[in-house]
Amino acid sequence: SYRKLALKNHPLKCKEPWAPKRFRQLAEAYDVLSDPMKKGIYDKFGEEGLKGGIPLEFGDENPWTVGYVFHNNPDKVFKEFFGGDNPFAEFFAEDGSELILPFGGLRGRGAMKQDPPIVRDLYLSLEDLFYGCTKKIKISRRVMNEDGQTSTIRDKILTIDVRPGWKQGTRITFEKEGDQGPNVIPADITFIVQEKLHPRFKRANDNLIYVATIPLGKALIGCTVDVRTLDGRLLNIPINDVV
Repeated sequence: SYRKLALKNHPLKCKEPWAPKRFRQLAEAYDVLSDPMKKGIYDKFGEEGLKGGIPLEFGDENPWTVGYVFHNNPDKVFKEFFGGDNPFAEFFAEDGSELILPFGGLRGRGAMKQDPPIVRDLYLSLEDLFYGCTKKIKISRRVMNEDGQTSTIRDKILTIDVRPGWKQGTRITFEKEGDQGPNVIPADITFIVQEKLHPRFKRANDNLIYVATIPLGKALIGCTVDVRTLDGRLLNIPINDVV
């Protein structure tokens, strides 16, 4: 419906004075109705609920959802729908006459686009990075129903097998595990390893730095410092006398 009406009412084709306003209204309607969440709010609460916000089931400081505001760029919607830097040129010849395209000949909604990646931090202890471990992370994502139009929020468990020796900044990517939607390729979800602060050690590449506090008297005559390693061994490190 949007394809047919947008082509008919596009200001470059329709010269009626009301064409720009009509074209904008079509873009706004498509922007709402093509999104399962916005469409659900509109169907249940109407335009007033969509734009004014609806009460949340569990509200904290702000018990209302943020109202929908159209970005006021109908050309952006038109371009994203049909694709291409100059999508309007795809339907009209240079003399302005309309082209007859074969079924499926448009680049537009047939050309799926992927949502930008979702990036999250994964905090791991030095012990996790020394031994390796398995982390299970529960995510909630929007999944399309069988009708291809509506969607449901469902939980999923992502499993990360942490390998011994991983460093801060290691990236683990789960492809296409983001929200599903019509004509959208789900986003990739990427976790980036971050090291938790450790009570005894600080990591420097593949080395561990341990800071020992030694009384001056012992430092002058020499002593032994006991250090408990990550794997539970006790090291007796001799400290030579300080001149």
